[in-house]
Amino acid sequence: VGIADESVRYGRDEHPQARSEDKIVYQDYSGTIEHIGGDSIWGNYGLSDGSRTGMELNMESNPRSLTFFNDDEEQPNFIINIPKAVRIFCYFGNKGASFKINKFEFLSTPTARHGEGSRALEYGKEWK
Repeated sequence: VGIADESVRYGRDEHPQARSEDKIVYQDYSGTIEHIGGDSIWGNYGLSDGSRTGMELNMESNPRSLTFFNDDEEQPNFIINIPKAVRIFCYFGNKGASFKINKFEFLSTPTARHGEGSRALEYGKEWK
């Protein structure tokens, strides 16, 4: 699951990296975060069958941020300086895979804490 700048458009069956790699960011099933250059940032927990993943977009903070949650647990790597308008996407590489959107909601107070051990990764920059 991830986000793309509002300008990014995908066709059916296109891989997330098929367009504008510098304008997307996503967390894959292993917990790695991908952005520019194809380098994987490790540190978030992976998913297994039946796992739940969530994204908290804080569009009111400065800088705007994206935090991933796996099975309701905040993940240590998060993204800052995300675009002011984004599209949410989900991609499956395995035939027969499925997902269900449990909810979209507006939170009056963010749940992400970005505490000790967290790492902010800047959108639009190549990560090391």
